[in-house]
Amino acid sequence: MTTSHTSAGISREAVLDVAALLPEWLETARHLRRQSGLQAAIWHDGELVAEVAVGEADLATGTPLRPTHRLRIASHSKMITAMAILRLRELGRIRLDDALGDHVGELVGTAVADRTLRDLLSHSAGLTRDSDDARWWRLGIPFPDRAQLLRIARTSAVKAEAGLHLQYSNIGYGLLGLVIEAVTGSSFTEAVEELVLAPVGVEGMGPDLPEGAAGPEVADGFAAGHTSFLHGPRRPVEQVPTRALAAATGFWASAGAIATFMGRVLTRGELLSPASLREMRRRVWTLHDGGQYGLGLQEGRLHGFAVLGHSGGFPTGLSRTWAVPTERLVVSVIGTAVDAPSSDLAEGILGLLALASGRPAPQADGWEQAGAQGGGSDGRPRPVVLAEQPEVEISAAGSGLTAHELAGVVSGTYDTLWGRTRLAVLGGRLFALDEAAADPASGTLELAVGGTRGDPIVAGAEVVELAAWGDSGYDTWAEPVLARLEVPAEGGPPRCTALVWTGQVQTPSADFAMPERVVAP
Repeated sequence: MTTSHTSAGISREAVLDVAALLPEWLETARHLRRQSGLQAAIWHDGELVAEVAVGEADLATGTPLRPTHRLRIASHSKMITAMAILRLRELGRIRLDDALGDHVGELVGTAVADRTLRDLLSHSAGLTRDSDDARWWRLGIPFPDRAQLLRIARTSAVKAEAGLHLQYSNIGYGLLGLVIEAVTGSSFTEAVEELVLAPVGVEGMGPDLPEGAAGPEVADGFAAGHTSFLHGPRRPVEQVPTRALAAATGFWASAGAIATFMGRVLTRGELLSPASLREMRRRVWTLHDGGQYGLGLQEGRLHGFAVLGHSGGFPTGLSRTWAVPTERLVVSVIGTAVDAPSSDLAEGILGLLALASGRPAPQADGWEQAGAQGGGSDGRPRPVVLAEQPEVEISAAGSGLTAHELAGVVSGTYDTLWGRTRLAVLGGRLFALDEAAADPASGTLELAVGGTRGDPIVAGAEVVELAAWGDSGYDTWAEPVLARLEVPAEGGPPRCTALVWTGQVQTPSADFAMPERVVAP
C-alpha cells in the first residue's frame, strides 16, 4: 500500500462554490424529471465537501431520502472486485494470467476453465452477460447462489472466443468472486472486507444486502427502489441480495461513502501500489461513448477532466461515480429509480467544477474566435475575473459597487414561462446557467459587469449592463443582459428585481407566480 501526497489542482474555494449550488440545483433536476430520490456527493483533497439528498427514500410512505441512506451501487462492485484481485496479486497469491480452472476446481475441464483472470476483469472472456435465464434482473427469481453460478459456467457461459470483442459479463465477475473465495478460504464478503474495505476505512458501504437489513424508515437503512413511469405511477421495488453475483453487482453505499472510498483509493493511492493502479487503468476496450475500459474501471474525458470510475444499474436505481486523480476530486450521484439520470447529473457537476476551476464553457472559445461561424468578427477576448473588472456607480444608492459585490447582488435564480436561469459566481467569474439542464456548463454564458443606463421598460429605473461572452448567436451575443436594480426605501444594499434578456423579463424566483392559465394579453 502506498500513499500519495501531491496537492490538488482545483482550489477548495472553487469546489465550495459548486457545493453551494448543489442542493437547489439537484432538487430542480429531481423535480423536473419527476425522480423519486437522488443523492450526490463531492469529495476533494481528503474531505467530503458536499453530501446532498433530495426527494424520497420511499415514495409510498413519503419518507425523505437522507445522505446516510444506503443505496445499491451495482456495477461499482466490479471495480471493487478488481481491486481485491489486484491486492491478492500484490500479496503473491495469484497472477492475472492464471486460468479460472487453476482456482475453481469444479470448473476444470469445462469450456470456461481456460479463461484468464485478466480476461474476466476486462470483459474479454467471451462469456454471457447474464446467462440464458436471468429473470433475477426483474426480480422474477432470486439471484443465483454458488451452485447455480457454477451450473451456468459449466453449461452455457461461453458465447465466443476470448479477446474477440467486448462482451460485458456479470457472470464473469461472479466467477471472479469464486476465485477470491478459493484463494482466501473465506466468503466473498469476508475477503473483500479484509482485502479492500478495512484497509481503506470507509464506513457506510458493503458487498451485498445484509440479512435483516433496515429499510428506508431508518436514517441509515436501505432506501426503496422505484420503477419508471412507463407503466403508470412509480411503484416501489424491494431490495434483494445478489448472492453469488455480489462481486458483479451487489455493493451498496451512500454517495458520500463511495465518493470517499474512490477518492482515497484512486486519487491518494491508499490501497493499491502505483503499478496496480496503472494495471487497472490500462485501456483494453474503446467504449461506445468514446471512453475506455480497463480492469474493472471505466476511463474518459469530461469537461477537460481525465476521469475514471464506474456506473451501476440495479432494479432499485442507477449510479455513477467519477474520480479525477489529477485534481484529487470525486463526484458521485445515485438515484432511487430505474431511470435516474445519475450519469448525466454527475457530468453536470463536473461541468460546474470545470467552470469554477477557471475553464470556459465547452464551446465558448469557438463562438468567440475570429471569423466564428463564417462572420467578420475579429474575435472577442474572454472577460477578466470579477476582481479585475471596474467598479459600478449605482445612482440610487449614491455609491459604487465592486464588480464582485454587484455579482453577489444579481446572483440567484430568475423565472419566466420558459424556465429558470441561475446567475452564479464560480471561480471568481459570473455565469448565467440553465437551471433545468442536466449539464448546465454546456450552454452557459459568462457575464462581464459593465456600466449603468436607464431601464428600457420601466421608466426611471436603473439597469446594469452585463455583457455576454460565449454565446452561439442564438441568444444574446450582441446585446447585454440588463439587471434591474432597486434600493430599498429603508436603505441598504440594492436588490436585483428583474433581468431583461433581449427584451424579455425574468423575475426573481421568490417573486414569480405562474398563473393557473396563461392567457392572451
